[in-house]
Parts: sequence; C-alpha cells; structure tokens
Amino acid sequence: MFIPFVRHCLAGMLMLVPLASWAATDTSLPGALSLQEAIARTLKGNPELLVFPAAKRVVEAERLQANFRPNPSIDLTAENFVGPSAARDQQQITLTLSHVIELGGKRAYRFGAADAVMGTVEAEYVIARLDALSEMARRFTDTAQSQGEIELADRAVVLAQSSATSVERRIKAGAASTAERNRAQVVLVRARIDAERTRSDLAARRIALAAMWGEQEANFDTVQADLGQLPTLIPIAPILDQLQQSPAFARFAAERRLREAERKLARAQAVPDLTMALGVRRISLSNDYTLVASLSMPLPVHNRNQGEIAAATAKIEVSDAEREAAHLRMRAVLYGLYQEAVQMRARAAAIKNEAIPQAEQALLLTQRGFDNGRFSFLELADAQRQVLELRSQLIEAYGDAHRLDAEIERLIGQPIATSTPIPGEPR
Repeated sequence: MFIPFVRHCLAGMLMLVPLASWAATDTSLPGALSLQEAIARTLKGNPELLVFPAAKRVVEAERLQANFRPNPSIDLTAENFVGPSAARDQQQITLTLSHVIELGGKRAYRFGAADAVMGTVEAEYVIARLDALSEMARRFTDTAQSQGEIELADRAVVLAQSSATSVERRIKAGAASTAERNRAQVVLVRARIDAERTRSDLAARRIALAAMWGEQEANFDTVQADLGQLPTLIPIAPILDQLQQSPAFARFAAERRLREAERKLARAQAVPDLTMALGVRRISLSNDYTLVASLSMPLPVHNRNQGEIAAATAKIEVSDAEREAAHLRMRAVLYGLYQEAVQMRARAAAIKNEAIPQAEQALLLTQRGFDNGRFSFLELADAQRQVLELRSQLIEAYGDAHRLDAEIERLIGQPIATSTPIPGEPR
C-alpha cells in the first residue's frame, strides 16, 4: 500500500525534509529501497555532509581561542653590565611582570563574533542537508522513472513480437508480403534494443542513487515508489510567504548577525588597551632591591580603527542588499517552478484520462482490423507507437512533477502538497 511521504525532522532543527509529494510503502520488500531508508542513508553517509562535523569542530576551536585573555609577559633588563669598572659598579638588573588589560569589552565581542560564525556554519549545514535530500529525491525519481520505462519497453517488445507473429500468419495465408515481415522484424529488433538501453539506464541510475550515501555499488534492486501519486499543491501565495522563513534566508540572518558582531568587535578594538607592569630592581652598588611599576596606554591620535569599522558597516549593507536581491530572484524562480508543477499535473491528467484511453481504443480496433486484413502493418505499427509514446510521456510527466516539487521544497524548506488528491488527477 502506498502512502504519501510526510514530515521528517532534520537533526537539531524542527523543519521539514523536502519531497513531501513522494509516495513510499510502509514495509520494505526484499531488494526494494523505500524513500525513508534512502533519506536515512543520505543523512548518515552523504560525502558532502561529512565535511560539516569537522568544520564545526574548527569553529568550536576558534571560539575557544577567542575567549582567552592575553598572556602576561616577563621582562629582564640589565644595565651597565659591560663597560668601565665605575659603570659596572652602577649595574642594575630589573625583572618585571606585565599584563595587558583589554578595555572596551574586546574579549566578549571577540567571543561573540566567533559564536556568530558557528551560526553561519549551522545554517550552511541545514542548507546542505536540504540540497543533499533534494538531489537524492531527484535520483530516486530518476530510478523510479527508469523502472516504469522498463515496464513500457517490455510491453513494446511484447507488442512487436505479437505483430511479427500476426504478420507470419498473414504471409502464410497469402494476405501479406515478405516486406511486412521485414518491417515487423525491424520493429522487434528496435524494441529489444530500447529495452536493453533502458535496463542499462536503470543500472546507472541505481549507482548514482547509491552514491548519495557514499556507496560505489547499489545494494538494492528496485525503489518503492508510485510515480502516479501526485498530491494536491497548496496555493502559490503561502509558498511565496514561506520564502522569508526558508533555510536560505536563515543563512542570511546568521550572516547578518556575524557582520553585526564583527562591527561591535571593530568598535571595541578602537579602545586602547592598558598595559600594567610590576617588578623588582637590584642595584649592585648598594646591593639594594626596589619595586618598580609602570602603566602604558597607546594614544588613539591617528589610528582609531576607522577603516575596520567602516568595512564592517559596509559588509552589513552588502549582506542586506544580497538578501533583498536573493528574495526577488528566488520569488521569481519559485513562481516559475510552481507554474511548471501545475502545468505538469495538468499534462499528466490529460494524457492519462483523455489521450491514452483514446489511443488504447484505437490500437484495439486497429489490431482487430489488421487481423481481419483491413489494415496494413504500417497502420498497426503506428497505433502501437502512439500508445507507447503517450505512456512514455505520462511517465516523464510524473517524474518531472515530482522533481519540480522537490526543487520547490528545497528552496522553501516546507512541503508544498496536501494529502488530498485533485479530483480526476492521475493516481
């Protein structure tokens, strides 16, 4: 029994995995791969996703480093230890310990900037998972489509074989020439070649699907899917409204937080730090020890970090402009994809409910007429070709509809289909 694919939770975030329009079975068949299993394998072993745990550890290490205070310094100064004896009698040795005190909240802002980098990495990870799942859905659809094409190719072989047998009977009855036999054999050979090509395509697509979770060979025979189950699309307006909350725009939000943190850090770095030193000095002439102390601070006369502050402010403006441009661009893309998805459903419904029944009826009548000698082989072959082409176009329309759904859901991170089929929709 086929059921619509429903929500899955991506690790660490409550968001939808795309492909809500797919259909898969609850129970696994021997050698068959379900969509749920393909999703689990992709999230676990996709080579592109395996990069992010290491990238996250890099950012965590950088955040740890950003939280450290400056190290203290120890200085040893010797004076008058070389020269005339009178000068050496005035030899002084000073040992000081100095420490930089960061002012302006530099440490907190430095940690905040490093923490904001983690937000961008996590946003990129969410987008990468959606991209991986969307690509997996496309390959899953390709594989399911190849399975349907194999069934159609096998039917073409059966029809061609049946036609060749009928031609032989007509030749024996003196109702056909050997030229029709040649035509029938050519059709049969081409049908067998197409069937072999389709099987080769399926093998390649199975390997391409297995590569999504890092395997070089496909350890499954088929995928469990019903291409003809096309759920109802939700209206376009909610889809466009969801765009602002999509993972792509969450990345823009994370990037803006990073830019804000960098500007705060740049402003804090304009505040000069205070260096304190405390030490002990030995005077060799009197063999006395004295304490020394010092305070130092740069004077922000020329360099007040103006350039870094201006650059950080400009980066915020660039991020805002890129976000607005991306919103307009993605809105146009989404609208176009949605219209294609609607059109593909309409095309599939028209082919399945109108064109194919007419073509099948015409083939049945032509087959009877051919058997009775009223139609030629060319007329029969044309009727068969029309049926096969329409069924091929139907399979292609189903596959295109699922691929369009997955692409839209990749962009918005939400399902775009309900579980109630459209009346008259192909199922």
